[in-house]
Amino acid sequence: MSEFVEDKIRQSIHDRKNLNFRFSENCSTYASFLELEKRAFSDGSLPRKHKELMALAISIVTKCEPCIEWHVQQADIAGASDEEIYETIDVAIEMGGGPAAAYSRFALNALDFHRKG
Repeated sequence: MSEFVEDKIRQSIHDRKNLNFRFSENCSTYASFLELEKRAFSDGSLPRKHKELMALAISIVTKCEPCIEWHVQQADIAGASDEEIYETIDVAIEMGGGPAAAYSRFALNALDFHRKG
């Protein structure tokens, strides 16, 4: 993985950790969003792992690199296997075509980053 990509991932993590407090303090909707996120990703009929994989596919199709980085990490923490991540990427590519294939490379780099971390 290139140093440029590692720097992008590190910057995304840094921004999330350091700017979430500012959002919490200054944006009236952010606390509600965090509660929505907590409820949406909690285990239910679908386990958290499956929900994270769905979010990863959506993140790839919508080309949101910070979202890709986050949901790759969360899917890994929730126990997603390499095979499950690759199948998720297959679905994203089917839904998003060539651009999704390009952003899927970022997903694999983020996975490598978090696993070596």
